[in-house]
Amino acid sequence: MSSMAAARLMRIIGWISIISAALFAWASVSDPTGDNHLFFTHASAGDAGLAGIATAEAKLALAIAGGLFGGLMGFYIFISAPGVEQANAMIRRGTVAAFLIWFLIDSSASFGTGNAANVLINIAILALYLGPVLLVRRAAAK
Repeated sequence: MSSMAAARLMRIIGWISIISAALFAWASVSDPTGDNHLFFTHASAGDAGLAGIATAEAKLALAIAGGLFGGLMGFYIFISAPGVEQANAMIRRGTVAAFLIWFLIDSSASFGTGNAANVLINIAILALYLGPVLLVRRAAAK
């Protein structure tokens, strides 16, 4: 994959993710699409969906998590994508490291709380975000 194509794909994925992050963060207030209910039904140990997030503290944690995810996507769009486009090895390595740190922390905590299904979701998310970064790196090495 060319560096320009990888960066374009990263920007598309990133903007879709920022919208998703906003919807995720606002799920404790409203879930007009029902997607968050489905996510929490399948990614948690229970089957209550959004109803399982009944406390003010849980709703605040959901809002913070959505905000942090949106911020990570800003990093992905405005720092990682241009870095990949310019074949900047340091930014590529930093992007890989950032997503691996997220994956290890989120997945180990998910597994520790009995939500092993979220580890599988995290693997798919990791592949989605790092795919363009790693594919362009392999292409540049050939």
